[in-house]
Amino acid sequence: SSHGVSMIRESVRKFFSIFKSRMIYRVQAAHVIRSVALSFVSVYVPAFLLTHGFSLRDTILFFAAYHGVGLVAVFVLVVPMLRKWGMVATIRWYYPLQMLFLGTLLLGNGESSSVWMAAVIGGIANMVYYVPLNILFMRHTDRDVIAKDFSMFFALPTIFGLVGPLLGAALVISLGFWATFVVAFLGLLLSSLPLRALESDERIDLHLSQAMPMLRRRKFLFFLEGFDNIVEESEWLWGIIVYLLIGSLATPGIVGFLESLGGALFTILVGRYVNKQKSTLTVLFSSIALLALVWCARFFIATPIPAYLVTVASSFVMTLFLVSYFAIIYRKVKGDQDAEFIILREIPTVLGRMVVFGIALLVASDIERFFYLPVVAMGVLLVAMTRMRKQLAHV
Repeated sequence: SSHGVSMIRESVRKFFSIFKSRMIYRVQAAHVIRSVALSFVSVYVPAFLLTHGFSLRDTILFFAAYHGVGLVAVFVLVVPMLRKWGMVATIRWYYPLQMLFLGTLLLGNGESSSVWMAAVIGGIANMVYYVPLNILFMRHTDRDVIAKDFSMFFALPTIFGLVGPLLGAALVISLGFWATFVVAFLGLLLSSLPLRALESDERIDLHLSQAMPMLRRRKFLFFLEGFDNIVEESEWLWGIIVYLLIGSLATPGIVGFLESLGGALFTILVGRYVNKQKSTLTVLFSSIALLALVWCARFFIATPIPAYLVTVASSFVMTLFLVSYFAIIYRKVKGDQDAEFIILREIPTVLGRMVVFGIALLVASDIERFFYLPVVAMGVLLVAMTRMRKQLAHV
């Protein structure tokens, strides 16, 4: 539609005006280019492991190690880096670490020692990037338009990276995994450029002695973060499950493309819609119920076309869930020890992911039984948010 075309044109215009704007937009430019670069390879990391002799259990353990190491790195490395150098300077360290992660995977050619070394490096790189990035977003967004800002934060990478998964699929099938890794490597080099002209941002002074009082004071929000990440990580695992069900190397690329296609325009629409709602909670409750229905539908999928259709539907509903959920949480904490919240939320975040990995390991021989987990998690979220509706409504 003309409205959709105009939104894409506006998104492109905003992207190319980034370099003349505030610091946060330069960071977002780097984030967009990075996301596009990684869209070629990210969906293929599990397939890379599975085709190099790793079982499903080993592949799940790889990502459990990746996130477990990342959680340790938050407090051992990232917090001291934020305290000493600041947020932007910390993010700069991500690029060589991520390149080292991809290089270790590729050059190790699936050897066990190189794969586990890559898990350690990748886990550290992930937190070196996302912790300061989320703090920067929190500090530079406005409470009144936070949903719209979030929608653009999600939408720009998906719009510009729309064809990345499909091109990645073509590269994997025609040339092999190495081609997607090389493209991602070059893209990461390019994505580091917008940050070069930036001075280090404010430093974050957080000490572990502050952690327990903060965890107790925000215990309900941290509880929600844990279950939110069960839902999010379950959606990520769907890409692996579809690959196992269908068995084609093209599948992860097609699924990644459909998720981007379903999410890109819808993300912008959701952001504008949520900002106009008197009760963002109503939108969130609706999205949780719809997402549970999507997971129930996945019980009946055995062929490619239904899998792809459900993927498009889930990208719509997942976008509605993420934008409304984060709008509520970030409005709640903005300006009130928000940096500390962003750092400490990694504890329930990783614990939620570990629950996903643990359940997936238990049901690996009959992976469709995993579908019960996100449905139960969404039920818990719905009940918890209903009971605390008044507390969450004042945001």
